[in-house]
Amino acid sequence: MTRTLIIGGSVAGLVAALAFADLGHDVTVLERDANEAPDTVALAHSDWQRPTVPQMHQSHAFGSLGTNLLRDRLPAVHQALVAAGAREIELGRAMPPTLADKTPHPSDAELRMIGSRRSTFELILRQEALRRPGISFRRGETVRGLTVADRGPARVTGVVTKDGRSVAADLVIDASGRRSQGTEWLREHGLAEPEQVAQSADITYYTRYYRALSPRPAGPLNRGFGAGGLWDHYTGVMFLGDNDTFTISFGVLPDDTELKALRIEDAFTAAVRATPLLAPWVSPEVAEPISPVHAMGGLDNSLRLYGQDAQPVPGFLPVADAVCTTNPAYGRGVSLALAHVLGLADLVREHPEPDAEQAALAAGLAGRTFRPWFEDAVRNDAGRARLWRATVAGQQLPPLPPDVITFGTVAEAAATDEVVWRRLARTMMSLDNPAGLYEDEEIRLRVKQAGASGPPPFPAPDRASLVDVVRRAAG
Repeated sequence: MTRTLIIGGSVAGLVAALAFADLGHDVTVLERDANEAPDTVALAHSDWQRPTVPQMHQSHAFGSLGTNLLRDRLPAVHQALVAAGAREIELGRAMPPTLADKTPHPSDAELRMIGSRRSTFELILRQEALRRPGISFRRGETVRGLTVADRGPARVTGVVTKDGRSVAADLVIDASGRRSQGTEWLREHGLAEPEQVAQSADITYYTRYYRALSPRPAGPLNRGFGAGGLWDHYTGVMFLGDNDTFTISFGVLPDDTELKALRIEDAFTAAVRATPLLAPWVSPEVAEPISPVHAMGGLDNSLRLYGQDAQPVPGFLPVADAVCTTNPAYGRGVSLALAHVLGLADLVREHPEPDAEQAALAAGLAGRTFRPWFEDAVRNDAGRARLWRATVAGQQLPPLPPDVITFGTVAEAAATDEVVWRRLARTMMSLDNPAGLYEDEEIRLRVKQAGASGPPPFPAPDRASLVDVVRRAAG
C-alpha cells in the first residue's frame, strides 16, 4: 500500500486526503495546528482558531468549477455542506436585475455555486476526512524539511519534523499553502527547485460577518452569489454564506492611509451605508453583525513552476497555494485547489510509481491548471491598482485605446448585456480560459457599446465623499 504524507490540513490538504484515500493510499495528514476542530458550524465560526489559515475569516466565493467538482467527485461532501446550511446558488436564476433579457441558456446549468463561510466549508471537509478509513491526522506536527533517497536517482522519501524525527513516505504532498517552504527544502538537498514569480496584488481587505434577520434579499443581487462593485478607488462586495449569514468586504490600496480606519467597526458600517448597492444589507431591521472587522493584507499573485530544462523531483508534489496564489477577490482559490488536487489524483491513478515520469507529468498539470489564472490576475491587478492610485492622487488616467478592454469595463458591460454577463460569469467561475474573454471580438464590441450607452448602473461615492464618511465615523 502506498504511504502518502500530506503537509497541511486545510482545504487542499483535506481534499488531497480524501482523493488519495480513494486511490487506496494509506494517508497521514501532518498539521501544524494543534487545536481540535469544533463539533458544530456555529462554534467553527466563533471559536475555531486557525493561525495557520489567515484567510479563514475573510469572504469566500466557492465558484462553479469547484462546486461542480464537489458534486461529481466528492458528493458526500457536497451533500453534507447543504445539510449543514450551505446555500445552493444557480447563477442563471439570479442574473443581475439590470439585464433586460434573462432567458435561460443551456450553459447556465454549469453556473452553480455554494454559498458558505470558509469555516463551515472546512469543517465539513474535515468531518468527512475523519470518517474515512485510510486517513489519519497528526496535529501539532511542524515539518522542517525533507528526506531523500541516499542511493539511486534523487527522490523524496519522507519529511523531517520540528523535533528532528523522520517520517517515511512513498509520496509527499505539500499542501502547506502560500507560506510553503517546499522550495527551500529542495534547495537544502541540492535538488531542482521550481522558479518563483511573484507580484503584489496591491490590495488590503476588510471583512465583517452578518446574520440576516429576514430570508428576503435586502437589495439587488447583481452578482448572483451576492452584490457588489469595483469602482475607481475601492471595491465592496457582499457574499452570501450558510445559515442566513453573509459577509461584506472592502478592498483598498495597502498604502491608502485615509481608509485604514475601515478596521474600526463604526467606520466600516459608515462605508457600507455610503455605498448604495450595499447599504440596504446593514439596516438594523435586516441584519446584525456577528464579528469584528477582519483585515488581511500582504497578498501576492505568485507562481512556482519548473522551467523547461529542470527535472522535477519524484516523490514530492506541491499542490494548490503551494504552487500558485492569486488575489482572493477573484474567488478562484478553492476551485483551482480542487481542480489541481483531483487532477493530480487522476494522474497518480494512471501513473502510480513516484518516478521521473510521474513528476514531469505533475509539473505539466500544474502549469496548465494555474498559469492562465496567474497571468490574468497579474494583468487585472496592475490595471486596477494603476486606476486606484491615480484616483487617490487626484489624477485622471488617459482613456484606453479603442481596442483595449479591462476587467472593470467588462464588469460594467455585464450589468446590461446578457452575452457579456455569461462570458464574464463563466470566466469568473473558472470554467473558461480568461484569455478568451478579452480576445473575443464580439465581447470587445459589446463592451464598447455598453460603455457608450451611459453611466454604470451601480454608482458609488467619489473619493472625497467616502474618505469624509470614514473619517467622521472613526472619530
